[in-house]
Amino acid sequence: MNPIALIGAALIVIGLLLSRRTNVRTRAGQLLAGLSPITPTEALRLAALRGDSAPYLAIKGSVDAAEIFEDEHHRPLVFRRERVSIADEQGWRVIDVAERSLPFVISDPSSAIRIATADLADGLVVVERRWEGSVAELHAAAREYQSPETAALVAAIAASDPSRHARVGLEQISNLDRATAAGQLIDGELRAGAGRPLVVTTLERADALRLLGGEGRGRLASSTAALALLALGLLLLIGGIALALASPALVADVANPSPEATPTSTPESGDARNGGVGVGPGGLLGLAVTFALPLLFAAVVVLITRLATRQRR
Repeated sequence: MNPIALIGAALIVIGLLLSRRTNVRTRAGQLLAGLSPITPTEALRLAALRGDSAPYLAIKGSVDAAEIFEDEHHRPLVFRRERVSIADEQGWRVIDVAERSLPFVISDPSSAIRIATADLADGLVVVERRWEGSVAELHAAAREYQSPETAALVAAIAASDPSRHARVGLEQISNLDRATAAGQLIDGELRAGAGRPLVVTTLERADALRLLGGEGRGRLASSTAALALLALGLLLLIGGIALALASPALVADVANPSPEATPTSTPESGDARNGGVGVGPGGLLGLAVTFALPLLFAAVVVLITRLATRQRR
């Protein structure tokens, strides 16, 4: 394959990986900002009108459950997730996740919609309760972990590097909360679907967007870079393929010149003022950059406009 096409394909792959890395939380913010919550009764009526199609929508109501469990402070909970992380060269590394949940619904006085807790990953948007300290303090707390390997890892790090930073984050949903959930409504249950996550927040929408916006400052730069890489990679890929298809014809012309043709010198630069056309990697790269700059400028304008709109909301 043409080297230019290979470079374009590599840029596309890098752009896709970069966009996937920050997709869930960014997508959660976009969904919360773009969907107007309705009541469970309205959601069920809308699903009945659409028939076989499963709409992706947002609902708002009270959190209810037939059974609950209590935490150490006797709060009635339906969902609790605890993450244990330690600091390393790349930032924070999660070493243990403990999750407990019971079936719950979001309801209004006349209807209720079940929440698929198995789909509730990074789409949960709540104020995280957090403890931070050293690995030595974490080990001294003698907490229970999901696996013996995690306990052994904490003990080993506490012995070799006791001052390394550790963190415990707690996310939970109470039976006393009001919540907003966004998902695909299938058979009376809200799930992740159609390439979009299940989002549940116990915060007001403005507070949830503010929280996601504070988390997503680095994600905005990543999204912009991913979009730029995708646009430039696509242009290079198309240009490289076009050049590869044109190369056999150029070779055939050189191998079998026309007898009537009078050889003329062609400027290596392909100067259009002399009737030439840009050839070779230099001319193609210049053409790709010429087409990419307006697209990148438009992408930046769209991102700035969306951020301004979200902030206004």
